[in-house]
Amino acid sequence: MKNLGWAILLTISVTLTACLENQGSVEFGSAGSGSNTNGDFSVVTEPSPTPSPSPEESPTPTPPQGEAAVFQINSGAKLTDSSNLELSFISVFSAAYLKLSEGADCSGGTWESFVDEKMYQSAKSNQNVTLSVQYKDYDNRVSECLNASILIDEMGPEIVFAKYPTSTVEEGNDVEIVFTVTDAGAGVDKVTCTFAGVAKPCAAGTNTIKIPSMVSGTYTLAVSATDKLAHSSGKSITFEVSSKYKSLVQTVQVTPNKKVDLLIVIDNSGSMEYEQKNMAKRVQNLLSVIKGLDWQIAVTTTDPRDVKLGDGRLVELTGKKGQYILTSAMADSEAQTVLGATLQRSETGSGDEQAVYVTYRAIERSLSQSGGNVNFVRPDAQFSVLVISDEDESKNGTKNDPQSLLNFVSQTYGGQKAFSFHSIITRPGDTACKSTNGYAYGYRYEQFSKLTGGVIGDVCAADYAAQVTGIADGIRKTLKTFTLTCAPVVDATKSVTVLKDGQPYSGAFAVNGVNMVFTNDLPQGEYKVYYSCVK
Repeated sequence: MKNLGWAILLTISVTLTACLENQGSVEFGSAGSGSNTNGDFSVVTEPSPTPSPSPEESPTPTPPQGEAAVFQINSGAKLTDSSNLELSFISVFSAAYLKLSEGADCSGGTWESFVDEKMYQSAKSNQNVTLSVQYKDYDNRVSECLNASILIDEMGPEIVFAKYPTSTVEEGNDVEIVFTVTDAGAGVDKVTCTFAGVAKPCAAGTNTIKIPSMVSGTYTLAVSATDKLAHSSGKSITFEVSSKYKSLVQTVQVTPNKKVDLLIVIDNSGSMEYEQKNMAKRVQNLLSVIKGLDWQIAVTTTDPRDVKLGDGRLVELTGKKGQYILTSAMADSEAQTVLGATLQRSETGSGDEQAVYVTYRAIERSLSQSGGNVNFVRPDAQFSVLVISDEDESKNGTKNDPQSLLNFVSQTYGGQKAFSFHSIITRPGDTACKSTNGYAYGYRYEQFSKLTGGVIGDVCAADYAAQVTGIADGIRKTLKTFTLTCAPVVDATKSVTVLKDGQPYSGAFAVNGVNMVFTNDLPQGEYKVYYSCVK
C-alpha cells in the first residue's frame, strides 16, 4: 500500500507539471484580426490524441475550457471626454506580470506586476488612443498581443468659415457666407447662429447664408455649437458694409528684368492619394511656357505643423541634397525631372490643409537669415503661388486670410511686387469632382484666385496640361501686372488712371480683382496709378 500511495502521488505531480508547461495547444486570437474589434483574445482547445509520455518528454495538457484573456479601456467604451483612462486586465493564465504599450503592437512598455485594474493618464487628447498589453506568468509564458482603442474628445465642435467677406462690402451688394460645423468625436448635438442679433437657421455640416442688398453698417455672424458630450465652442466673423470710398495713389517702378518667383503648395494629406498619382506627368509642361524668364521655383506642403515638411518650409529637391530652390540656370529637362519628382509626395501630411497660411510662413522664412527658404522670394522679382489641393483652408487665423496675406506682401515689398494666386482645386459647384476624388470645395482658394486674377483649375482632371499652361501664362503676365492694395471700383463715376513719368499712359489693361494686367509689356519707368476703393 505504501508503494501504491507514492505511485499515485507521482502521477499527480507529473500531470500538474505538464499543465503548467503546455503551450502547443493554446491559440490566441490576433489583436487586429477578423471581427475582434474590442481587442479581446480567446483560448481555443483543439481535441487531439494524447501520446504516451516518453522518459525524456512530459505530456502537454491544455488549459481548462472557457478561459479568455481580456483587455479593455473604460469597460469597452469607444468614446470618452477625459484623458484619464481606466484599464481592465484578465489573463488567460495566472499572470504574474503585464506589459502595457502605446500603439497596437506591444512594442513598447516594461514588465510590471499584474493587477486587475489600473488608471492610465494619456498624454494624447482629442484623438484616437490605442494601447496594447501582454501577460506573462512565473514560468515566463507570454500571451499574444491584445489591443484596445478609445477616442478622447475633450473639445467642442470645430467651426470653420470657408467663404466670407475679406474686405469692406459696397452697399447694395449681396453677401454669401459658407461655414462648416463638425465634430470628429462625439458628434454635433446642437448649432446656434445669430446674424446682426437675429437668429438664423443652421445645423451640423456645411451651411450657406445669403444676405441680399446689404445696407451700411457693421455686421457679425456668430456661430456656437455643442457636441454630444456637452463640450461647446463658438466662432464669429465681422465685416463692414459701406457706401463711402477712399482715393488712393500707388507708385510702381518698372525695371527691365524678367524675374519671377513661383511657390508651389502641394497637398500631401491622405485624401490626395488619387491626385498624387502621376503628379510629375500632370505638370510636365509648366517650365516650357515660362522659358526665357529668370525664374525660381520652390515647393512646400499644405501641412501647417511645425515639422520638417510643414509650416512653410521648402521641400528639399529630390536628388539634390541640401538644395531647395530650382532656377532657370538649370537645364530644362533636368529642372522638369527634379520638379516632377519633388512634387510627387510619398509622406502623409496633416489633414488640416492651410495653403494660405503656409504661403505667409514661407515668405516670412524667406526673409530670415537661415534655413532652406532664405532668398527664395527675391525683392525685385514678381511672385506667384500655385496651390494643388482637394480641400479648402481649414482654419480662420490672421495668416489664413487672403487679404491679410496681400497686405503683408504689399507692406513688406513697398507695393512693388505683383502677386498672383492660382489654384487647382475642387471647384465650388463641381459635384462630379466632389463626389469622387475632390474631398471638399475650395471656396477660399477660389476666392483668392479671383481676387488676384489667377487661374482656377480642376484637381480631379486626369491631365493638368491645359490648366497648367494657363497658369504658366498667368505667371508670365505678372511681369506686366500691378498689384494694388485693394480692388478698385470702376463705374460711371470712378475709373483707374495711369501716369508714366508724369504723363498719361494709354496702354490697355484689364482689372482682375486687385490686379491690373496690361496687354503689352510695360516700358521701363515710374508709374503712378490713381484709383478708388470701398473703405
